[in-house]
Amino acid sequence: MEAQCLRPFCFCFSGIVIAIASVVNDPAIVGNIAEEGTFWNQSWEIIEEGGWTVFNNMEILFAIGLPLGLARKANARAALESFVLYMTFNTFMSKILENFGSTFGVDFDQPVGEGLKMIGGVKTLDTGVVGSIIIAGIVIYLHNRFFDTQLPEYLGIFQGSALIGMIGFFVMFVMALLFSWVWPIFQQGVQSLQEFMVRSGNFGVFTYIFLEKALLPTGLHHFIYAPFQFGPAVVEGGTTLYWMEHLREFASSSQNLKSLFPEGGFALQGLSNLFGVPGIALAFYATAKKENKKKVLALIVPGVITAVLAGITEPFDYTFLFIAPVLVFCTCSVGCYFSDDFLCFRCCWRYGWWFN
Repeated sequence: MEAQCLRPFCFCFSGIVIAIASVVNDPAIVGNIAEEGTFWNQSWEIIEEGGWTVFNNMEILFAIGLPLGLARKANARAALESFVLYMTFNTFMSKILENFGSTFGVDFDQPVGEGLKMIGGVKTLDTGVVGSIIIAGIVIYLHNRFFDTQLPEYLGIFQGSALIGMIGFFVMFVMALLFSWVWPIFQQGVQSLQEFMVRSGNFGVFTYIFLEKALLPTGLHHFIYAPFQFGPAVVEGGTTLYWMEHLREFASSSQNLKSLFPEGGFALQGLSNLFGVPGIALAFYATAKKENKKKVLALIVPGVITAVLAGITEPFDYTFLFIAPVLVFCTCSVGCYFSDDFLCFRCCWRYGWWFN
């Protein structure tokens, strides 16, 4: 139900806006009009940035959306309680790490992006959607359990949402302490995993793509891909920058791409967006009951367009994540097998990219 709440309003439309803006603002597609600094370029950058609002604030949206779908009563009040307590949790954690970061192994002075994130204007640990789901779950429990609790008449002002806020305040302090201790250990584990993937050749690429896909619905996938695509995990400056800087060199060479750019295997996760998502959508449509085919088509087409044009699969993933989570595992498995096969048997051929 929470997915139904968020998906139509947020993900599909925002994803389509980003996809359209990305296409019409690409000089390779529309020509010099989209060159950096032109009025066309700057106008579409503004529109695209608006589209990213949803994806840049996924944590807050989940903190609000879950109570709307799961609270048994007074859903709107539950959503507000969840938002306030989620921000209280992040504010507690921010101050704990500012004062005692070294105790928990966190350098809180480092810039946002190094395991830290700005959430609602608060610099805090980047716990992704996982953190917001956990906090929202706690608030939903407190709301369902204590919202109708009757207090003595002279304490009546503290009933309802006020009581949830009071209880939740102390619970959030405990949760902030717990996350300040546990989450940096998780982040260090992810860093160790990245080092393992770099050293493991094709199996490392397989593991990388599987985890990137599996963690994507939680918002934690950037812990996996960011050091590879934009950081120095495999090449200085990341695979994206390295590819753009050497594109002419690669295009003019007669060697196969795997020999020229073996690190490029860590950039193949987009293959499942281009080929896998349309295939899954076709399967959904083909297996839908005849009377539901139009509804299914209206549901999946925006997600497919967004995945293929912008590489953003969340609008599509959330259409079946909560009702058929096993399919998420299947898509992760097929996606990484496909990419690894492409790397092993296709990219190693001369002109392998042309053949595909």
